[in-house]
Amino acid sequence: MTVTHRPGTDRPYAAFVHRDIALIVDDDDQVLRLVKRVLERAGFEVVTVSDGHAAHDAAIEWRPDIILLDLMLGETTGDKIMAELREDFRTRLIPVVFLTVRDSLKDKVEHLLSGADDYVTKPFIPEELVARLRAVMTRSTMARGLSPLTGMSGNTDILREISRRLAQHTRFAVLYPDIDAFKSYNDHYGFLRGDDVIKTLATIILEVLEENHSGRHFAGHVGGDDFVILTEPALGEKVAAEITRRFDEAIPALYDPVDRERGWIESEERNGNILRTPLVSVSIGVVIVEPGSYGSPAAVAARASEVKGVAKRLPGSKWVLDRRRPPERFS
Repeated sequence: MTVTHRPGTDRPYAAFVHRDIALIVDDDDQVLRLVKRVLERAGFEVVTVSDGHAAHDAAIEWRPDIILLDLMLGETTGDKIMAELREDFRTRLIPVVFLTVRDSLKDKVEHLLSGADDYVTKPFIPEELVARLRAVMTRSTMARGLSPLTGMSGNTDILREISRRLAQHTRFAVLYPDIDAFKSYNDHYGFLRGDDVIKTLATIILEVLEENHSGRHFAGHVGGDDFVILTEPALGEKVAAEITRRFDEAIPALYDPVDRERGWIESEERNGNILRTPLVSVSIGVVIVEPGSYGSPAAVAARASEVKGVAKRLPGSKWVLDRRRPPERFS
């Protein structure tokens, strides 16, 4: 696998700079060099992979904004790689564009229907390739309802995934994290620093899920300071515990020194009273969804929100597992 690191760093990601990242997967070195040159001139950060079997790992490591994937890759195919990408919560939303010499209408229709976002044939016109990739990225972000702040699945994808699991009659855990005292922080420090708190929780959620890998993970950003996590029941409490621990460790760094040292922020109410608000924390409601117990995603969300409300009434970061018997049919 050939990997191009960001200039001046030995790591594949530098948070202080963001350029759109394109992952190119092709076993033809000449094509890789050509596409890399074209995309870098257009302002992309480019990662190249010549071994199809390494494509999935590269996508996980780099989190590209788009993947340009050759259809024929020696022992494997672009179709198989795309299926792997779509099955993994970490890569399922990355738009994929196939690159191939096969240009018949039948081929194009077949591969677009299989889940690709677009189809580019060789030889290609450089300007058209760049325009197509940019258009796919824009269209994909809008169509999939991604959160513009965190890049995670939005409400549409969250509801779709819960619906899919309910229809499969599988048993799964739902975690509903929410940031406590977030409004006070936002009012005190401003929305830009408030966004940093939300992004911190999003990063922690994804890190914890990756470190406790499961093919049944899913994470979405409802909006504001609310998130939804789906996972296997055996991991529900472990994931919740680790998220709360890491959040408490990370949050003090997001406060000014004077506020951090005393453990609260001060604000004046309209009546002149001084209000002291403790450092933000995270509350997580955990619900185990039994097959046939819920009739809709809305019912699942209502139960999880109810349990999260119980957690929010307790001080500090915490999670609460719903230990009540599941409803016979909560619709």
